[in-house]
Amino acid sequence: MTKEYTGGSVSYYKVHVSNPTTIVGAYDAECNDIIESLGMNYAEGNAFKAIWRSCAARSLGLSKQGYTDGMYDAEKAQFFSGRMVEQAKNSNQQ
Repeated sequence: MTKEYTGGSVSYYKVHVSNPTTIVGAYDAECNDIIESLGMNYAEGNAFKAIWRSCAARSLGLSKQGYTDGMYDAEKAQFFSGRMVEQAKNSNQQ
């Protein structure tokens, strides 16, 4: 398993899409590009990144240094999903 630890761009945040469903031709996608393109807020972006990292470790063997299992990312996704629920509740009350 490839393990990286850096604040910069890393391989576990990139994925090659070899058989896209709606466009012709393969392309490379990066987690941050999707977050910014969709205008995700802090909680949404962090939940998305946690799920992305977990999947990259499981399916591609790419992870950050010190990654042992999916528990950290599962807990992080759960925490930020809870924040998303609270934000949705608060926006519905206004």
